[in-house]
Order: sequence, then C-alpha cells, then structure tokens
Amino acid sequence: MRPFFKYLLLPITLFVAGCDISLHETDICDYRVQLRYSYNVENTSRTNAIGDYVAHIDEFIFDGKGVLFAVRKLTPDICSEEFVSELVLPAGRYSVIALGNIDGRSVLRDDANGDLIIGTTRREDIRLSLDNADAFADGTRGHCEELFHGYRTFTVRESGGASRVRVDMMNAHFELRFRVMWKNTTRTPAQGVYYTVLQDIPSEYGLMPEHIYHAGSLDAVLHEPTDHDAYPHTDNNIIHHIPYSCHAGNNILSHSNTTYLNADGEVWGKFVSYRIKSETDPVLMLYYAPDGVRSRGEDPMVLPREIRLKDYFTWMGVKLDHELKQEYALDIVVDGDQILISPFDQFGIADWNDGGHLN
Repeated sequence: MRPFFKYLLLPITLFVAGCDISLHETDICDYRVQLRYSYNVENTSRTNAIGDYVAHIDEFIFDGKGVLFAVRKLTPDICSEEFVSELVLPAGRYSVIALGNIDGRSVLRDDANGDLIIGTTRREDIRLSLDNADAFADGTRGHCEELFHGYRTFTVRESGGASRVRVDMMNAHFELRFRVMWKNTTRTPAQGVYYTVLQDIPSEYGLMPEHIYHAGSLDAVLHEPTDHDAYPHTDNNIIHHIPYSCHAGNNILSHSNTTYLNADGEVWGKFVSYRIKSETDPVLMLYYAPDGVRSRGEDPMVLPREIRLKDYFTWMGVKLDHELKQEYALDIVVDGDQILISPFDQFGIADWNDGGHLN
C-alpha cells in the first residue's frame, strides 16, 4: 500500500487569498505572507518561466523548529500562469519545501513515522520515493515525473504589513535523451521492438537542500542551515537550493523504456529519473525484443557493451552535484566494436574527445 498524507484539519482561516498580487501596499491585504514561485534556468535572469514547466505545486510549510505546520496544493493563476501562495500564518519563523508535478508515480513518506503528520513530521525526515512505483515484469520501472523543487525560509511579522518572499524552483529530475546509430558493423539492427535500460539510479530524495546557489552566483556551496537560512520578512533575491538525492542501501533501481528502429535505421530513447550525483554510476543498455516482451536474461543487447555514463560525465567535467538543470542529449554511434559518444549537435557543446571512444 502506498504511503499517504495524514494531517490534522486546520482552521479554515489559515489560507486566505486577499488582494491583487501586483499591489505594493501590503498593509491593506488580508494575507500575512505571500510566497511567489519562480523558475529560471541560468540563476541570473528574472524572467519567470514557471508556467511552461510546472502544472501544480505541493507546498509544505514548517515552523521555526522544522516541524510540519501545513500542507497545500497550488495551481497557477488563470491569467498570469504564475504560482502565488497567500497565507495567513501566526507571527514567527517558517520554511517551505515545494514540489512541482508530483502525479502519483512518486510518493512522500516520513522516514521516522511513515505517514506525513502535521505537528510531528520534521523537514529532514521527508523522503520522495519511487520504491512503490509499478514495475515491469523484468523489475525495471518507467519514467518518474519531471519534478521541480523549491526551498526557502521566511518570517511572518507581528504587525506592519505582509511578508513577501520569492521561492525559486529548480529541476529535481535527470533527463537523458539519446540517438543510437550504426556504421561499419555487422551488428546491423533489425526491425522491431527495442527497449533501453538505465541501471543503478537512486529511487529516493531527501528534500532538504544539499547545495545552494546564492543570487547571481555561478558557484554552488554546501548548504548549511545555520549559515545560509536567513529568515527575511521580504526577499526577492534569486536563490537556488539543490535537494539531496539518496544513495544508500537498497534504494537503487533501473528504469526502462520501449522504443523502435526508425526509418533511418536509428533508435531514439529517453529517460526521466530523479536527479543523480557525481557518485552515481548509471549504466545504459539497449536490448532487442522482437516479440515485444522484455526479458533481460534472454534478449540480446545490441551494443558491443554497456555504457557507463559516469565515465562520460567525468570526462566532460560535468559536476552533477552542482548542476541546476540535469538534461543531456547524446549521439551514440556503434562503429564496429567501438562506441563513440558526443553531445547532440543542437546543444552546441564541444565533442567529448572527438567522439568519446569507450574502449
């Protein structure tokens, strides 16, 4: 049975939307704090593109002791397509963890108590997990959601108008797109069904930040709540927090995705998983399943060998722990018994060692 939210009913006056979000005279509004959610990729632009990426947000408010105080689901404003949360909260310190696009493939649980319980669950104990996701017959799992994560701390005033704080969302998923082509090989691909496997991917997130990018910074630092969690009344600075992805015990899984040989003799594939870290060692494999049934013990792998993506990212100098956006597209060429890898041309990235031979 999947974990579920369990929380006490809150007074109906806790969440109240009061006045036009464009107003600056905060003392005439009947909310006490306004959280404005934003999404930009490069950590410097103030253009808010959140409506293009996020369909809904699950918002978790924690009190000054880091204990779950309230839960709310947000949808975008019909006219502006922006996400603005207007809350009536008692004066004090708070933090918010926000998750965009959860649709049931991922589940939330409390590491200490099982269920999320208002007044009990601590923010350090919340886990986002694919452990209970429906599995295919070969034990692999499909895509996770295209997830987005936000974190911020703020203070609600005793009096004197509403607090307004910006909450920056960032990619909380890893996306890999690739094209496989063949040349100079006897491994001529056949028509029919193929499936790709991405092995050894974390199936769990801790939602407290691990790294933080301050406003306009190009360098990430380890997140230290004591040093970095200021509790402003009002703050419009861009601050990105990268959540902690877990790599412990038995929470590693494999994703898979069915695809086909196209008219050009190529196989295209895509994976969406939780964010990965520099220590993650994902392995990419491609199988041929002419009858359309996946059976990794019997189906032939049509690459000369498995592809260890950690080698690729290390060679490219990609610091996965610090990446705001983990989206990658690769050209994979099977040339005889060699595998050549290069970034997809449309992204304008220099080739990896003139094609990236994996011997």
